[in-house]
Amino acid sequence: MNSSDTTPKGRRALDPLRPVAEARCRARVWVRERWQSPELVDSVELAVGELCANAVRHGGGLAGLELVLGRGGRRFAPPSLRVVVVDREPGRVPQLALSSDPLGESGRGLRLVEAVSRRWGWHRAGCGEKSVWCTFAV
Repeated sequence: MNSSDTTPKGRRALDPLRPVAEARCRARVWVRERWQSPELVDSVELAVGELCANAVRHGGGLAGLELVLGRGGRRFAPPSLRVVVVDREPGRVPQLALSSDPLGESGRGLRLVEAVSRRWGWHRAGCGEKSVWCTFAV
């Protein structure tokens, strides 16, 4: 363990990105094993990771994650999977980066979500929260 892993009193520090890793893992298992959709596993896991990391880094903390499988009950609505990530910064609007440094380590998250999902968006959820979501065709 290096010095950045401990607090001044020698106690182990909490990893702020651990909830992101756990969310990715749970999404992967849920989509693959519960919903039997192996073709979506990698894309959903990537989107969950990017949206949750944004919630931790820019949104005041990860407040919630929902995966919703819609069976396409309406005549022209195909079945879909919706990923919803809730954070605590309703005033901070998620935006696609206009351009990012190809060698940089940030600025590409929402572009990746846009690339792997059918649609994405956000809305204020009330009670000091914001939801950022994306959908996948099943």
